[in-house]
Amino acid sequence: MLTLFSQKKSILLLVLFSITACQNTPKINDDDLATNGHLAAPNAIAQALMLSPEPLISTPIVHDNIWQRIRSQLSLTVPDNKEVAKWRKYYLRHPNFMMTISERAEPFLYYIVEEIERRNMPIELALLPIVESAYLPYGVSNQSAAGLWQFMPVAAKRFKLTRNWWYDGRRDVVASTNAALDYFQFFHRTLGQDWLNAVAAFNSGEGRVGRAIAKNKRGNKPYDFWSLDLPRETTAYVPKLLAIIDILQRADEFNYVFTPIKNSPAVTAISLESQLDITLAAEWTNIEAKELVRLNPGLNRGVTPPDDRYKLLVPVASATKLQNKLASTKRTEWLRRHEYKVKSGDTLSEISVQHGVQVSAIKQLNQLSSHSIRVGQVLVLPLTSHVLDLSEFTRYGTKRRYHVVKSGDNLWDISRKYKVKVQDLVRWNKLSNNSLLQPKQKLKVSL
Repeated sequence: MLTLFSQKKSILLLVLFSITACQNTPKINDDDLATNGHLAAPNAIAQALMLSPEPLISTPIVHDNIWQRIRSQLSLTVPDNKEVAKWRKYYLRHPNFMMTISERAEPFLYYIVEEIERRNMPIELALLPIVESAYLPYGVSNQSAAGLWQFMPVAAKRFKLTRNWWYDGRRDVVASTNAALDYFQFFHRTLGQDWLNAVAAFNSGEGRVGRAIAKNKRGNKPYDFWSLDLPRETTAYVPKLLAIIDILQRADEFNYVFTPIKNSPAVTAISLESQLDITLAAEWTNIEAKELVRLNPGLNRGVTPPDDRYKLLVPVASATKLQNKLASTKRTEWLRRHEYKVKSGDTLSEISVQHGVQVSAIKQLNQLSSHSIRVGQVLVLPLTSHVLDLSEFTRYGTKRRYHVVKSGDNLWDISRKYKVKVQDLVRWNKLSNNSLLQPKQKLKVSL
């Protein structure tokens, strides 16, 4: 059993994504950063990350509550300006917000804090998923950003976050956290050694922030975040984080409650050498399948990938029981599967459509090197019909209620009443945008 949360990990694990490094440290200058659409090459990122570690921000103090642990190490200066004040006022008007955040973050926050401390980075970065995704691993933006850290597909590819039919590394909390911290370290080293500039770049891209810095330098102007000409979204993004930092720092003064989270590992990782069905693992450990799905949001199909040694996150109290069960059970029984005998005229594409399994997944599971199959050949296919509907986790931790449709109701009015989006109502209830609602029809609403 592998525990993820030891503080004594080697610093040589700093770069987790096998980015090939050049022998010489790259020279990154203002002109490079100012190039329109320029992104640093992977070798530049690797070399920037392999420089000397950041200076220690502060020495962690032992606390019972993880929020107290974070609070004791806050180091970024929060200015008293209009933008920060606006967002501070907004969060203070929603005192239940942080209760919801605590519920969602509870399984993952300890690991994130441990990793940030291990890298000697500002502890405030552990609060950024509140701004990015409200700590929803299944959150997806309208621009296809996904996960706690809201990685776009291009950024995911750049930082080696695997995405396939089985798995999406953007939603995997451990993988995406390490990729995000790699990202921040690179930004910090190349954007004026300024953590607020690094946070801004995470939102709008290093090219945009780099060009703004270069422009200010040419005009002999300061190039801290507050002096840069950046998009409106970014100029609000950083103050949102700073407002949360300020509220946490002065929680007693504001009488604002961060629901306590134990300052100890909530989950443990178990290394798997074969595919495992989440519902079977749940049965073997008397855990609800929904809970295991929640802890392993990178899984697309409720089963682990067939090609890698996947590390399954499970509650600490259940780890030994599951490991013992795995040790006493044949690996062929870890996955619910069925066999399909190839008939004359069959193609992998037709079998894929018929059974709802991507061609690439069939090839992986059956170790096929090409699309060629022969009559009488037996293919192993995963049973995916029993897998939970992942859409119900996109607002995990929120309250679910139902609206009973009355005569004259429409999706727009209902969305305004509950302060949700029409597209969310459509998704939660599997409707079309122009669906006609029927009186007494019950609609799911997540608040």
